[in-house]
Amino acid sequence: MKVFLSEVIHPAAEALLENSAEVIRPRNHSREALLEALKDVEGMIARKIYVGPEEMDHAPRLKIIGRHGVGLDSVDLEEATRRGVLVINTPGANRESVAELAVAFMLSLARRIPQAQSVMQALPKGDVGQFSALLKRYNLTGIDLEGKSLGIIGTGRIGSTVAKKCLAAFDMKVQGYDPYVSSSVMESFGAKKIEKLEDMLPSIDFLTTHCPLTQETKGMVGKKELAMMRKGAYVINTARGGIVDEKALYEALESGHIAGAALDVFEIEPPDPADPLLNHPNLLATPHYAGTTEESLYRVGIVMVEEVINFLQGKPPRYPVNPEVLDKI
Repeated sequence: MKVFLSEVIHPAAEALLENSAEVIRPRNHSREALLEALKDVEGMIARKIYVGPEEMDHAPRLKIIGRHGVGLDSVDLEEATRRGVLVINTPGANRESVAELAVAFMLSLARRIPQAQSVMQALPKGDVGQFSALLKRYNLTGIDLEGKSLGIIGTGRIGSTVAKKCLAAFDMKVQGYDPYVSSSVMESFGAKKIEKLEDMLPSIDFLTTHCPLTQETKGMVGKKELAMMRKGAYVINTARGGIVDEKALYEALESGHIAGAALDVFEIEPPDPADPLLNHPNLLATPHYAGTTEESLYRVGIVMVEEVINFLQGKPPRYPVNPEVLDKI
């Protein structure tokens, strides 16, 4: 069996794949080489590359696309289903890593850690007495997370994990907005279910998003929603770019209504280095690396390779995204 791989995955997962299949890689980084390499493959492991009709046209033998991660916006699911190509992902494999980054963002924003680091790098040597003056001059007085109110959009595997961590560590008051999760399930991990997003926004100090990017969620946190939030609140997005309207967020940061924001994801990745939002002093930005830890990459990589190989060997998949395809096989 031939399996396409053009991106970096955990070395243990790559070794497992090489021991089980013929790994097909593009001869270089060009678009032409990528499409050429697809011609005989039966399986494909896709991490960040987009897989749409053109890619599938060049892979007539393709049976399965393994999405390295959870999000599906990089795969044309409708087209894959129409062609009878199974799509799988790895739900839950990176939840701890993403949840931990969301909590780290909260701490960094609350204690203004990036700003404090910049001040320390600019200090003259030896005058310890400057410290208290500098705290005021550079507005380094932060806030405690203890007892603050947290709003979570999307309370699935990752969102519920964030809720548990914030409740256990900081006794935060947690509210959740998710039309697909019941109030009893939310109560099981310490969150209060809110039926309408606009009812949650005015009462929270921190907003964090943990939902997929869909037509329903695109621009969900926009100008109107940001205006509903408390003055001085914080916004965190480790889910997908586009859920938070970046232009509206920049304006809310500029006005001071939103005290700070942390984004691991952007509408265009990587964003323009000259983007005013990216360069705003109250924005903390990271390069879509929430799931990039040694443990997460191992879990995701091993599960994905096992799933692709098992399916090509005739075994049923554990994590089918479009299970209706299985009825046609």
